[in-house]
Amino acid sequence: MPAEIESLSTDQKSHRNGRGVSPMLVALVVLGFLLGVYAHWRFGQFDEKLDRVRTHVAELRDVQERLDARVAALADDLEASRSAWRTELKGLRDVPNQVDELGRSVEELRTRTDAPQRAWVRAEAMYLLELAERRLKLEGDVTTALAAMTSADARLAASEDPALREVREKLAAEIAALRAVQVVDLREVLARIGRLEDSVAMLPVRGMPVSQGRREKSEPEATGAFERALRRVRQAVRDLFSLRRVEPAMARLVTPEEESLRRQHLELLLFAARVAAMRPDGAGYAQSLGSAGSWMQQYFDSTRPEVADALTEIAALAAIDIDPALPPVGAAARVLQDVIRGSTTPP
Repeated sequence: MPAEIESLSTDQKSHRNGRGVSPMLVALVVLGFLLGVYAHWRFGQFDEKLDRVRTHVAELRDVQERLDARVAALADDLEASRSAWRTELKGLRDVPNQVDELGRSVEELRTRTDAPQRAWVRAEAMYLLELAERRLKLEGDVTTALAAMTSADARLAASEDPALREVREKLAAEIAALRAVQVVDLREVLARIGRLEDSVAMLPVRGMPVSQGRREKSEPEATGAFERALRRVRQAVRDLFSLRRVEPAMARLVTPEEESLRRQHLELLLFAARVAAMRPDGAGYAQSLGSAGSWMQQYFDSTRPEVADALTEIAALAAIDIDPALPPVGAAARVLQDVIRGSTTPP
């Protein structure tokens, strides 16, 4: 009996010494479990943030759809305006030929007789004044209207007709008023807006792009089991505590879809400004550029020099009056019409 007790005691000691669980292994298992729970909690928070970003992207897509509808409406308006311009220009294409033909007719009649010369000069001047009035009212073409009115005044001056003194006085006042109008170089304005549209793709957005927040460098793969375990522990500790200097304005993550929508919206606003400049629509032009500047300040990094330069260019373009107020014309044409009617009335 004592021998059996001694044998049992010996077996228990050998079992305790050879097959016992290591406390270090238990600690690692517990630490791994805690790290797994914490990682699961952090992934849950990231999913919530991702859902909020997706909701915001959906809202931005709705805004884009509305803007697309607006752009389509603007395109229809632009096409209608172009059709109207083509119709008007189609009727005015023969104007130079008609003016040349009228000039040749006047020269021919001048050689035959001097009596009807004044009547033809008046008719020619009347035609030029009507042409200037149409170009000014329909298209706002100050340059062509001024050239037509100057040509009419020159022809009236060459006739040396005393009955046209009042006509020439009113015509001189209208010419002076037109010369005081600040004519905008529309081609230069459109070119500057086009350069702004081309630079939108390179402007940095406000916030941190998601692609920049990812880890760019990975450690070499460990070979041994202990090295792999140690590497995972170090990785977990680094993920638990991460210190980074981030500006408050750049703290928000920006997905590639949101970044693309920001750029597309800015391009649409600049396109609307370009369409308004072509019409010309002064109110729409100023509103589109103002919206573009506000959008750029809100969603792009204004601390970067390229964004600051773009904002300065938008402010400079907004200060340009593409649709200046035009002076009233037509008084000289009405007086000349009265003179023509009086000269053709039988005694």
